[in-house]
Amino acid sequence: MFFKSLLQKKPKDALASTDELGRLGVMHLKRYWSQARAQRQGLAVEQTEQSWRLDNLLLNGLGLSIEETLRFLMRSAPSFEEFEDWVLAKNGGQLDPLQRERLNCLFAGKPYPAKLQQALREIEEHPDVLSAEDLAFWDEHGYVIVRGAISKEQARATELAVWDALGMSPDDASTWYHKPIGKGIMMEFYHHPTLQANREAKRIHKAFAQLWQTADLWKTTDRTSFNPPETAHYQFPGPNLHWDMSLEPPFHFGTQGLLYLCDTPAEQGAFCCVPGFHRQLESWLASLPAGVSPHQIDLSAAAVPIAAEAGDFVIWHHALPHGSSPNCGTYPRIVQYLNMYPVEFKENLAWR
Repeated sequence: MFFKSLLQKKPKDALASTDELGRLGVMHLKRYWSQARAQRQGLAVEQTEQSWRLDNLLLNGLGLSIEETLRFLMRSAPSFEEFEDWVLAKNGGQLDPLQRERLNCLFAGKPYPAKLQQALREIEEHPDVLSAEDLAFWDEHGYVIVRGAISKEQARATELAVWDALGMSPDDASTWYHKPIGKGIMMEFYHHPTLQANREAKRIHKAFAQLWQTADLWKTTDRTSFNPPETAHYQFPGPNLHWDMSLEPPFHFGTQGLLYLCDTPAEQGAFCCVPGFHRQLESWLASLPAGVSPHQIDLSAAAVPIAAEAGDFVIWHHALPHGSSPNCGTYPRIVQYLNMYPVEFKENLAWR
């Protein structure tokens, strides 16, 4: 199994071992907590690609936001028992037994049980969501739209949950600017049942499975976003075009995605990207003058807004420069971010 050799090694430091369990019975959870404790104490904790992957699989497998979890651990300095209580609360008071078993099989280097294997087969046998034309479009442009990824009724239910969490009214534009959303337009809203239901959507899972060529994927627990129209007193704060991957070679395949929760024409702050840039990233980087940061180059002239309807899902290659855009419409752009990736997903930890 992929991690077997790593997990059999006894840590040489004061960190808990991956196989040390708490009352929740989740492997690697105490190890992760002990890493945060060590960092709070000013101790250096080595981060490798393998340890980074284990940590991400743990949090994604438990339906936890990486940023939210780290903030709790570093600011609150909980005991391990308090951390387990927090994890349980974020999961509505009960962990999914099958997901816990999936994590433990992964960390222990054991095969999945029959029930998990059957669930993956159901995704494999699900009718293709992306057509041959869709896949050709993906290869050429680096993004694709999954039409009707969830129903419009489900999209509306999720949109209303966002409005409720913000304490704003879709029918009263004066309420859209009363308080900060979060970090710019990014909203710390992760654990509502409608958000989780969207993460379980089979059409979304199947689309990612086609691109990754495996159904054995792990779902991220990511933010929502609320981008209201610009006014004389409110200007779009970003994010503008950027990458969420390192621009230091070697480059690896990766995806990102967002779900439109309301109809979003191009002028309504739609998601933007530079189509096809994944095919020229390496040569473009090589052409830059020495000392010039690629993050300072303005590529906005080549950016295209991607309009779509409520319930549509946009997947893009993570090598595309992408971002949100100023909302020149009359209604907010509201989305849920969601990505999926396999165990073997590679990330370059050297940042450029």
